[in-house]
Formats: sequence, structure tokens, C-alpha cells
Amino acid sequence: MEGILLAALGAGLAVGLPGIASAVGSGIAGASAAGAVAEKKETFVPAVILEALPQTAVILGFVIGIMILSKIGDLGEAITVFQGTKIFGAGLIMGLAGLTPLGQAPVAAAGIGSVARNPETMVQNVIFTALPDISVILGFVISFMMLGSV
Repeated sequence: MEGILLAALGAGLAVGLPGIASAVGSGIAGASAAGAVAEKKETFVPAVILEALPQTAVILGFVIGIMILSKIGDLGEAITVFQGTKIFGAGLIMGLAGLTPLGQAPVAAAGIGSVARNPETMVQNVIFTALPDISVILGFVISFMMLGSV
């Protein structure tokens, strides 16, 4: 039973932490987007793109969460404490890496303001905003590999 509990906690961390961070990140970027769109309506599409980038973490966390639940379903009661700990670790890694949007949001917010002032900076601001996603992608890869070995 302890193995299943650890695995379930891992799934919760893999989805929950990135979910909170993505919600906060999109809120920060969205506040900036609302101001930019109020001043220049044509800023809407670039603002939505930049506001959406912090959602990468929760999407990848969701994938890991589904993989963990699949492992629980496949192994059922047979999950040992060792396996459960390994699954929990994969969820924890994803959860912690999924906090990236908390740092990404100010970049997205600044990018929205930049694009509102100069639309030609859109590509640069998408790159600036996407760079922090390297952390969450690396966390996803490690979590994915850990789950593959359970």
C-alpha cells in the first residue's frame, strides 16, 4: 500500500506544482496583456502567445501525471516501496522543474509591453520567454526516463 501512496503523491506533485506556477505565471502575464490590449487592440494576438508560454510546465506535468497513473494502473497493488519511491521521485522532479513559470512570467509580461511599443520585437520576446522552458523540458525528460525504468 505504501508504494501506491508514494506513486499517487508523485502524480499530485507532477501536476499540482506546475499547475499552480502556470496559473500564477499566466495571471502575471495576463495582467500585462490586459493593459497592453487596452492601449492597442492589435497587441491581442502577440499578448496571448506570450501569455500562453508559461502553460508549457503544466502540460508537461500533466503528461508525467498520466504516465504515473498508468504505472499505478499497470502495477496496481504490486507496487513496492522502492518502485513507489522512484515514481514519487519522478513526480517530484517534474513538480519542481514545473515551477519555471514563476520566473518566466515577468519575462512574458515585459515582452508583452515591449511588443505593444514595438511590434517588430515579437520574435525576440517569444525567444526570451521560451528560454526558461529549458528547465522544465529537462525535468520532463528526467522524469520520463525514471518512469520508463519502473
